[in-house]
Amino acid sequence: MAELSTINLALYAQTDVGMVRSGNEDNFLILDLSSGKSWTASEEEPKDLLTYSQGFYGSLLAVSDGMGGALAGEVASRMAVETVRDRMLQLQAHEIYGKIPFEERLRLSIEEANILINGESQTNPAHKGLGATFTAIATHENKIYFAQVGDSRAYLIRHGIIDRITKDQSLVQQLIDAGQITEEEAETHSYRNVILQALGAHNNVNVEVSCLSLFQLDTLVICSDGLSGKMHQDEILRVVQEAGDFKTACQSLIDLANERGGEDNITVVVVQFSGIALPQPTGESIEPQSLARSPDTPTEINWGLGAKTDSLNAPPPPPLSKVDGDAKPTEALPTPPTESTPFTAKIQRPPSDSSRTNDLSDRRGPITSVFGPGDFEDDPQIAAIPKSAQVTAPLEQRQTKPLATSPTQPVTTTAVTGASSPVNHNPVNTTNRAAMDTYSEEKSSRTSLFILAGLLVIGLAGLVVGVTSILKRQAQERSAQQQAQMKEQIDNQNQKEGQIERLREKIAEMYKKLQTADKPALKDKRTLWHDNLNRLSLRLEAVTRIPPDQLQQISHECDEIGKELKKIEDEVNNLQGLLPLHLTNRQPIKI
Repeated sequence: MAELSTINLALYAQTDVGMVRSGNEDNFLILDLSSGKSWTASEEEPKDLLTYSQGFYGSLLAVSDGMGGALAGEVASRMAVETVRDRMLQLQAHEIYGKIPFEERLRLSIEEANILINGESQTNPAHKGLGATFTAIATHENKIYFAQVGDSRAYLIRHGIIDRITKDQSLVQQLIDAGQITEEEAETHSYRNVILQALGAHNNVNVEVSCLSLFQLDTLVICSDGLSGKMHQDEILRVVQEAGDFKTACQSLIDLANERGGEDNITVVVVQFSGIALPQPTGESIEPQSLARSPDTPTEINWGLGAKTDSLNAPPPPPLSKVDGDAKPTEALPTPPTESTPFTAKIQRPPSDSSRTNDLSDRRGPITSVFGPGDFEDDPQIAAIPKSAQVTAPLEQRQTKPLATSPTQPVTTTAVTGASSPVNHNPVNTTNRAAMDTYSEEKSSRTSLFILAGLLVIGLAGLVVGVTSILKRQAQERSAQQQAQMKEQIDNQNQKEGQIERLREKIAEMYKKLQTADKPALKDKRTLWHDNLNRLSLRLEAVTRIPPDQLQQISHECDEIGKELKKIEDEVNNLQGLLPLHLTNRQPIKI
């Protein structure tokens, strides 16, 4: 049995919220497929994954940029990296799917992430419209595979030269390919944020996969557009070469992007490969080989295939092709996740809980709605029962039963002579009977008093319960009104800030466009546009001082400012000759 030749990885990954955004919707994935160890943006830095030797099953590194706003973008990118991580481990351990070629397992895992994210977007109103880019590099033996969805990027540094390996699936990239605009023009183009593919945007996705051979000291940089949109690839090369280590390189790249505005989240992964299994680089040009989807690759995963698929702990797959012989794994297959669905998927709850359950299992943001113990008191069936009746029996049922009395029997006497005589009532018995009747009347009166007292107590108890319920209901209504008012104030404030922030970004964008319109013939126009933008900025600052409860006035002012900005933008675009959106061959996806 031939053993694997050594390939070593040295890497670092880092993500940053940037200078403008309030939350980070980016994520990354570092996965050793041989040990099953992984690292994502939400986890602590693992020392044993910063440098390690690649095993038989290879490695996977990826960056995902979420979109959808609020928590939706963060959820999408997290679902993307976690689903791909789980599926890669599950597929390689499966009796049937483990025999699929490595690059097709990578493609199939990303397609599965698309299905789950799209399903979450369709079924969960809180996550409607969520999506994510996904750019991955995966190494197996001495080959490196690139998988692309969206506009995050992967660069290769080889022999002191940097090349962009992935191609953005964006509108401006199509304009560049068509020769309509240059790379420099694309950086400030009004359509630069329009992408054509994203995980979750549609029920199917085309994962672009390509392949290259690995060489000694190949260094790869994967990043979101928060970094690539702020610097040229030659600057990335300079920063990486000047840094003493990859952690410093990541931090320096993020710092530079933040210095230039930091309007978006920034994520970067840097990894270098070395080892005796890798040849020295040649001077040949870098041309990745595109790999079309194999017709044998299934369109969906059926975990029921094979006799040993229930536990997903099938034996290792048969050896794949190897440059130094028929190599087999020298380490045990890592234990895949026991569930065929990652924990980021929607939790299936029992039907009995569905009416009282808000599924928030896949969100790490603040929980805004929970059920407290007091919520059950609003149940009409429970509120209708007096609390006293729930503790003790009604008073009528607890009265002491009256003693049983024997009926008075008339006493008869017989003459001594033995002759018969009429039956006469004994005077003593008559007196006793009168006393018994008096006793019965008194007893009946006392019983009536007991019953009356019991009814009075029940009435008072019911009155107390009723008043208490009314007071409690009024307190709950006041509390609900206060919460509604607070929520309305917060919503108005958020809406106001959102409208103002969008206009600020638009004004900043227009200022940047005016810097590129440096033709002498446009000098007067530029001055006029610049003055108009200054005037609109002052108007926008005045809007910030309007109280949030006057939302209608704020919206009106923002609409007026937006219309004037649109006029300026149309004039600038007409002079720059931008390509209309309808010339593309598929529906764009707005970030």
